[in-house]
Amino acid sequence: MRTAAEFNLYYTAPDPWHISHARFRDKVLRRCMKSFIRDKSVLELGCGEGHLTQTVFRKARSVVGIDISDVAIARAKSLELPNARFESADFLQASFENYDVIAAIECVNYLSLPERGAFLEKVAREHAGKILLISGPIVDYTRHFGHKRLMHEFTTLGFKSLRFYNLSLYWHPPSSRIIANLIKLPLAHTLLDWMPEQMVYQRLYALRAPKPA
Repeated sequence: MRTAAEFNLYYTAPDPWHISHARFRDKVLRRCMKSFIRDKSVLELGCGEGHLTQTVFRKARSVVGIDISDVAIARAKSLELPNARFESADFLQASFENYDVIAAIECVNYLSLPERGAFLEKVAREHAGKILLISGPIVDYTRHFGHKRLMHEFTTLGFKSLRFYNLSLYWHPPSSRIIANLIKLPLAHTLLDWMPEQMVYQRLYALRAPKPA
């Protein structure tokens, strides 16, 4: 996992990943997650500058956003969102107890495989029987998320897969860009979940952590 100092360097300039321009992704995330987060208490891991807190988690009853970068957290706090508070913390060390939902959107893929295993074990232990929403790129089956690898990890630790959603399509080879752009047309995003796996760039998994024995 990258350090706080490394992430602070990323945040030297605001919005280093240009997520404020990712309106299509925001729309798809809202559609996929609304039934899980509405009127619920949410722990948002890797919240960054609070963009998703503001655009996607606004229907949650309450949100606690944590991020390892205190620079990003300072910007998130400046949003003064009525249903959210923000804390600078390493989410591998933070408490996962007393939330209805844990959301890890595009952050767990920064962990090494041992760190990811430790993260999932921590969720299973401290968030038993509750909802985990986790997303990331699945196009590189060695370095990032791979569907089969993830499902094996989830099953091994006792997580129940409620559903998974395709969030975006891969832009390579160049011919795929045509379809990736067409899918952004009005209502075309509803076809995302019908796309073949080899075309999928990012996927969201809705899971239920194992219940206490």
